[in-house]
Amino acid sequence: MQDAPDAAGSQTTESGQRIIEQLRAGKLPQMVDWFNPIVLSMVAVRTLISSTVGEYADQRPMQEAADGERKAAILARRHDYSQFDPDDPNKLLPPDADTKNPYYSLNEAYGTDDDMYLYETRKDRRLVLDKGALWVDFIADLGDGFEATYAMAYLLAAPELEVRGTGKTLEKLPAGQILIFGGDLAYPNATEEEYRSRCLEPYQWAFTRDPKLSEPPRELFFIAGNHDWYDGLAAFTNQFCYETSSFGGWRCRQQRSYFALQLPYRWWFWGIDVALGDSLDVAQRNYFRDVAAEQMQKGDKVIIVLHAPDWFKPEYKALTLICQHAREKGAEVCAIIAGDLHHYTKYVSESTKLQLITSGGGGAFTHPTHDLKKDIEIHQDLAGTGPVKRVREVSKRALRLGLSSEEKQGPVPFSGKTFYPTRHKSRFLALKNLLLPLHNWRFAVFMGIVYMIYAWVFQIAVSDPTSAMRQAQYVSIEMQCRAENPPEAANACSQQRKSAFDKKLDQLAAPRDLTPEARVHWRVLTAQFSLNRILDGMLASPAFFFLVAALWIGLIQYVDVTFESWLQWPIKVALGSAHAGAHLFVLLATNSVLGIIYDRFAESQSFFERVSGIGLYTLLMILVGGVLGAFVFGIYWVLTSILFGMHADAFSALGIRHYKNFLRMKFEADKLTIYPIALDKVPGRRMWRAWNKARYPEDSNLAHRPRIVPKKPLKPRLIEDPFEIRASVSPKPVLQAAAE
Repeated sequence: MQDAPDAAGSQTTESGQRIIEQLRAGKLPQMVDWFNPIVLSMVAVRTLISSTVGEYADQRPMQEAADGERKAAILARRHDYSQFDPDDPNKLLPPDADTKNPYYSLNEAYGTDDDMYLYETRKDRRLVLDKGALWVDFIADLGDGFEATYAMAYLLAAPELEVRGTGKTLEKLPAGQILIFGGDLAYPNATEEEYRSRCLEPYQWAFTRDPKLSEPPRELFFIAGNHDWYDGLAAFTNQFCYETSSFGGWRCRQQRSYFALQLPYRWWFWGIDVALGDSLDVAQRNYFRDVAAEQMQKGDKVIIVLHAPDWFKPEYKALTLICQHAREKGAEVCAIIAGDLHHYTKYVSESTKLQLITSGGGGAFTHPTHDLKKDIEIHQDLAGTGPVKRVREVSKRALRLGLSSEEKQGPVPFSGKTFYPTRHKSRFLALKNLLLPLHNWRFAVFMGIVYMIYAWVFQIAVSDPTSAMRQAQYVSIEMQCRAENPPEAANACSQQRKSAFDKKLDQLAAPRDLTPEARVHWRVLTAQFSLNRILDGMLASPAFFFLVAALWIGLIQYVDVTFESWLQWPIKVALGSAHAGAHLFVLLATNSVLGIIYDRFAESQSFFERVSGIGLYTLLMILVGGVLGAFVFGIYWVLTSILFGMHADAFSALGIRHYKNFLRMKFEADKLTIYPIALDKVPGRRMWRAWNKARYPEDSNLAHRPRIVPKKPLKPRLIEDPFEIRASVSPKPVLQAAAE
């Protein structure tokens, strides 16, 4: 079985059975192991390049140049899906099939100037309304492990989704006629190969276009995320703006990484691209300014879409500027939707009714929610309560502060209404890091190598488990004795050295009520595990000194204290020092035990035994040290995450593929209803089968013709009851609007 070529000219030749074979063999993309040292190093290099060279290789001006369109009237209506088909008011015309749209043109590729012929060839691109309502889907952070990404694509592709409500009732929700990707379309590095394997193929296989249709039936829009920006947006631009005109059942006509999407009943989506920080290029600012000037009017409702929830940041001037553009003509920003954080949250202002929604559950690992504040504050101008001034009159100082007026205004409180996974579940999931080396063995191996390096340098600094408790003259006693006496006196020299050791050990404190034998064992243990050994090792070896200093400073810097206060650095020093101390204690204990092997073979006269001993010591240090070091990291993450809400990155080590989510939105004449949909459990690699109409009659009912289907039906549910955003101005009825 082969897929039909899509509009981009690409062809997928994978049958369902072949996909199943690849999936079970582990050849399809798996959840990214973020603490794999190789992945970490690749991401670090990419981040370094993007943060330095990326800004100079910004592809957004190149997108404008390649687009070539400069006329404001055409750009403003390029994505106008607000016009009803005069022949069928229950359908919407795409911009290039609407003869009243300036973007409409007689495409020479059709080889005719006949408007009727063009209309007929494009009729498959009309969007279908459901009893006058338009449905739109939003999903973000999707291109990670195949099972999670495909499961979400499978839900989005279905013509109708049966969703369990909060009251256990079932609701049937029609598929979104428009799908919006909210950024981060492939992980870890967004190359064209990663886009193909982690994004395009899962969506193609989940929704195979009906060959009877001349065009895919639904529309796709997208914005760029931080991972898409790691190469300056080059691969993203080439893949989505230039090469791909459709994949699966979705078509994409977008030519820039941002868009202004006009919907019926005076609803809008504005998707913005703020790059890696908080930046809007000149072309993008002009684009949204022209859209507002040409098309918007008082009473319009705007939903802003950006990649990250910038309202958590200290400043958000790009988002503020976009909101100012939207409100300049009297439109209302009623919701701001973002991804980047892989969970679902909703914050609401009681005074402005503005909804701040994070929905980043498209396929990537799950982020915690227990580290989020229940109440936040944002600036008045972003919340919509501050004075609205014309954007070009806003001063540079006001833009720098993210304000629309010359004076900084008081913040507006927002309260967190919903968190998914729940905060309680999030804390429970954090406990899984106690088993970090069991589910992240590559990181454990890396920790073992680090421990081995530290142990070797420490072993050189203090040659045996008790030598840190004595000075160099004790080490030289036996050497001098052997040099001055014949070989048969070796035993006497060893006894002389032992006597010197005992004198040093006797200086150690020990409980007086112990037996003489117990006191000896106590003194040995005290010597082996005393932190003085670390200090003596640092004094004896500059290399070990700098290794310990690097560990201590690095772990202090690693402490994730997000608030600004004089307590910030004391907390970082305290937690970082405790973390470093735990690693050094484990290193000391591991080296003390494994040092017995080292000492035994080091004294052997056989070259083979000495080499074997060194190899065994190294291997055991990597294995034992790696497991114990990973346990220390896992315990640190659990304690700091649960107690202080730190280190959300600890969840990336877990790679949890479950708890996915997306938004399904119903746009009507008088209101917008948002359905936040969750998939609590994603099927594993052996829980899928090939689509087969002959063997499974129920597969005939799957109009989206997926290549593979779950063995057991997926169980999507509502995270919370659907919530509404009411329109302040009632638009004209559908039939009247269509007639005009």
